[in-house]
Amino acid sequence: MKIFWHGKTCFEIIINEKTQEPVSLIIDPVDENYPKKETNILLLTHEMKHSKEKVFTVSSAGEYEVKDVYIQAIPLKLGGLIFVIKAEGIKLCHLGNIEESELLENELKELGMINLLFINAGEEDKTKIIKQIEPSIIIPMDYEEVETFLKRLGESNKEGVDYYKLQQKDLEGREEAEIIVLNKK
Repeated sequence: MKIFWHGKTCFEIIINEKTQEPVSLIIDPVDENYPKKETNILLLTHEMKHSKEKVFTVSSAGEYEVKDVYIQAIPLKLGGLIFVIKAEGIKLCHLGNIEESELLENELKELGMINLLFINAGEEDKTKIIKQIEPSIIIPMDYEEVETFLKRLGESNKEGVDYYKLQQKDLEGREEAEIIVLNKK
């Protein structure tokens, strides 16, 4: 799978890209006309108008399966949704605009083991949530300046990349979480 960041909490994930039927999944588009290209699945962590009529859209809690992509939308106590996405043997979690500094035990249990975590890297410290989830890969989102987030996690001077490519075999034998900083596309 290939992951692109479009700013704020918006990600584009291309699943099964080397097959005849790749799946394009967009989380939290930046405006109602985005994306301009064809999308198969649209996930909205909060209410938003969009103009894509032929797109499978998830904007409420529940479990869904589309084109070999399993999606679980979990409601947060303060509103909004957490998304768990399973595809290609990889389990991703998008925390949206989570305001909490830690997750409840039942929320953690519902998430289970997460390989890749998209987490807000804004002003509030989210290191407790990262320690609770213990992902293999962390991708920060919704930030102006990522340095403070990196320092909280004991990192600095992380070079941004235009996209992140991940396969199930890349997760084997990981001892510590890797932080991937994506450049806004």
